[in-house]
Amino acid sequence: LLLQPPLATKLLAELPDDARVVAGRYPFPSWSPSSTLGQGLDQVWAYDIKEVRREVQGRAQESQV
Repeated sequence: LLLQPPLATKLLAELPDDARVVAGRYPFPSWSPSSTLGQGLDQVWAYDIKEVRREVQGRAQESQV
């Protein structure tokens, strides 16, 4: 079971589907990035919220089965 941190939960609840979240230094561990750039301390991760929602909802449905 992979739990959403409070920030991830808040972003999923409040951002519109066309939003993109960009994280530096620390990725969201339960989200799959749409793209990444750089490496090491200079790495950034981009997440398209619409895709993240699909992924999270798919996992939630699988865990109910």
